[in-house]
Amino acid sequence: MNTTEHELNRVSDRLSQMDDSELVRIAKLQLPYVTAAYEVLFQRYHKPLVKICYRYLRSMEEAEETVSDAMFKVFNNLVNFEERASFKTWVYKIAHNLALSKLRKKQLEMVDVDEAAYVEAEQTRGLVDESKQQIDKWLDTLSVEDRSIVVFRIVGGLEFSEIAHITEFKLSTVKMRYKRALEKVANSPSEFEKP
Repeated sequence: MNTTEHELNRVSDRLSQMDDSELVRIAKLQLPYVTAAYEVLFQRYHKPLVKICYRYLRSMEEAEETVSDAMFKVFNNLVNFEERASFKTWVYKIAHNLALSKLRKKQLEMVDVDEAAYVEAEQTRGLVDESKQQIDKWLDTLSVEDRSIVVFRIVGGLEFSEIAHITEFKLSTVKMRYKRALEKVANSPSEFEKP
């Protein structure tokens, strides 16, 4: 490893130890010419966002594409980020909105529900195990809004206040919808058991 690579690794290591607000401050100063702080933010949020977008779109390719689009929006708009919410909430909201737009477009393009179910099954075969299929089956019974809340809470590990900001629901509404969604699965477990 030459000296330049070693120095870049040291900078990257130092940046990865910083919290989001520090990275955002540095990235605002660096972008678009230097991307070191932005790259750390990208690495920090890429995988969690893909998991969440996958729960909406049921396609790893579309989830990856959506997250790439979201991070591209972050790159282009970071200088305008006003920090009224945390960076985490802001980036999740961008990905959420893009995933919902893609999901709505997908739903409009579906001509035949049976055909769409077949295509979806083909895409996911071999990618998910039985427990993930049970979770997907349960999530399918929820409205898009309730699914968002559950996915953000369970998969994303977000606080209810962050979810409220992202979904633009009141905090009490988010908590109630989450509780009802969990009650729904608890009260009808036979639907989700093996045949």
